Amino acid sequence: MDLAAGITPEDLNLFIQEADEQLQLLDEDIVRLEKEFDNPDLMQEIFRAAHTLKGSSAMVGHQRLSDLAHAMENVLDQVRKGVLSVSPLIIDALLHGLDIMRMLRKELDSPDAEPADITDAVAELSALLTAVNQPAKRITEQTGILTPDAEAQAELEKACQEGKQAYFIKVSFDEQSNWTAVRSFQVINSLSAIGEIIVSLPTTQEIEEGAINHLFQILVASNNSEEDIKELLTGIPEVESVEINAYEKDAPEEAPKAAGPDSAATAKEDIKLSHTVRVDVNRLDTLMEQVGELVINRNQISQLGRTLAEKYHEDEIIVAFGDSVSQIAKIISTLQQDVMSIRLLPVEIVFNTLPRMVRDIARKENKKVEFIIEGQETEVDRSVIEQLRDPLIHMLRNSIDHGIEAPEERISAGKPEAGTIRLTAMHEQDNIVITVKDDGKGIEPKAIRKSAVDKKIYTSENISKLTDSEAVNLIFDSGLSTASEVTNVSGRGVGLDVVKTNIESLGGSVSVESVPGQGTTFTLTLPLTLAIIPALLVSTGGTICAIPLSSIVEADKLDEKEIQTVRGKEVTLFRGDVLPLLRLDEVFGWSDENNRNNEALHIVVVKYAGTRVGLVVEELLEQQELVVKSLDHFIGASKGITGASILGDGRVVLILDITSLIRGTIIERQNGDNIKTRILTSRAGTK
Repeated sequence: MDLAAGITPEDLNLFIQEADEQLQLLDEDIVRLEKEFDNPDLMQEIFRAAHTLKGSSAMVGHQRLSDLAHAMENVLDQVRKGVLSVSPLIIDALLHGLDIMRMLRKELDSPDAEPADITDAVAELSALLTAVNQPAKRITEQTGILTPDAEAQAELEKACQEGKQAYFIKVSFDEQSNWTAVRSFQVINSLSAIGEIIVSLPTTQEIEEGAINHLFQILVASNNSEEDIKELLTGIPEVESVEINAYEKDAPEEAPKAAGPDSAATAKEDIKLSHTVRVDVNRLDTLMEQVGELVINRNQISQLGRTLAEKYHEDEIIVAFGDSVSQIAKIISTLQQDVMSIRLLPVEIVFNTLPRMVRDIARKENKKVEFIIEGQETEVDRSVIEQLRDPLIHMLRNSIDHGIEAPEERISAGKPEAGTIRLTAMHEQDNIVITVKDDGKGIEPKAIRKSAVDKKIYTSENISKLTDSEAVNLIFDSGLSTASEVTNVSGRGVGLDVVKTNIESLGGSVSVESVPGQGTTFTLTLPLTLAIIPALLVSTGGTICAIPLSSIVEADKLDEKEIQTVRGKEVTLFRGDVLPLLRLDEVFGWSDENNRNNEALHIVVVKYAGTRVGLVVEELLEQQELVVKSLDHFIGASKGITGASILGDGRVVLILDITSLIRGTIIERQNGDNIKTRILTSRAGTK
């Protein structure tokens, strides 16, 4: 596409950033407008965004984007004045125009792409000005008050600075006249000859389209007196009355004060508010990598300091060195926290894009949905937030399509006509927890079991041993769906499998709880950051491993006598519940039966999606913050291992993937019978 002459790459980048912000603002606010149609501040914000986009796109030479924004601005102007009433038809047209705007914006990234056609979108918006609410328009024009918008205010102030007087004029025509439009143009021509017309109600375009009655309002700036203007207009045929008032703004600006302490304070405040800068995300990534290296070196220096202090604890130089090391460690820790906080973004960046999608799907499915968002100010690392959108989209689609019933079905069940979907985010220790809760028909465990057997994902014998909660969570298995038919929204049995895969790749977990007839709740648990994690170091089989603290429930000593074997699998009773055990040295092939110390065992209880497993290790070492290094480039994906890190003494430590370790034990539990009964019986027999 051709851009305006003289536009530099820097100018274009600035326009793209601002355009993205305005488009996102329009996306969020237009959806809000459907419910907050009587919110004048919201209406003004939407109009201002469209007006800004129109002007800036014209400046860089993107004329089609400017024309479409202008068409949208015309409709918004009529809504703002009360000429058009907010309706689903208007919202649909505005959102359609917004979709085309996004396509036009993308052309700047792909200059060779086929140009988007704005014809249909402009026609749809233009049709609203003549086809929607014509009776209401005439009443509004007759009783409404002409109010200048921001653009008109600017023109008005400029005219006043030139010494002209602004007048608000109401002209009433003979109600029996068939020439009202002609008389209106006579008024416009007469006033144009002696002054500058700022704005009129109706506009010249509306007059041409016949949207005019016996009342015509106009704001004009002129050097002529009221008497001269009134004499000029009363001379026009079929003009019954002319009312002229000197125009005054509702909130006149105060006269500028003399410079003083208050002025200095205001100037200082303005400077304070401007202390924000745009930073390329690649620079933040690089900065985070460098801080990660500093953390590794901090651990190494701290380890060296402890070693020297133990060997030369009375040496004054070593003592001074230890103090310096402690101070450096504190500074690096503070720097680490600051850099991590810079990378934190509120989840509203993702959440605010979802109301539009929920609205579109609900209208397509002929369902009524009340979408509530809570905790959107909750912050999470940018690397995590970028991966949130797709899982949330899949879960919301599932809630609308499978969860929320049709209005008539909800009424017959004694529920409100509109279903409710509540999206919530909150911090929980070192994790962010996101829930998607609906009050729909819920998930029937029987239907899940039947689908799993019919599709040969599980055998009848295995599926019958699952609890209802375990059965419901099978919906995350690939290919499993209870939908009676495939729709454009869902039903293929792949969406929730994608959710599980994506979330687990981030080191998180996803689970579902449902009560048939009452609703369903999806829960996502994710780490706040993927770069640096707190972990517990353990030793087993001569190898040091790291277990993320976010997965740990508790740790304790374990007596070998407390371990029972059921069908070849080790379990124990832990706080009254059966706990499957995994010996890490056996899982990873580090075991040495000859050197194993069965008298000094420890258990680390970890959790995933409501399932707990005990990891059996030989020694609990210490808690450390570890910089996560991916192993995919070196050894590829390894089951049970999510990455590695470097300790202070230079040794490499493997970071365990708790999700994959626990999932491997779930199948084993499904193949067993009443394990708890077996253990209790076994213990009773030995007493």
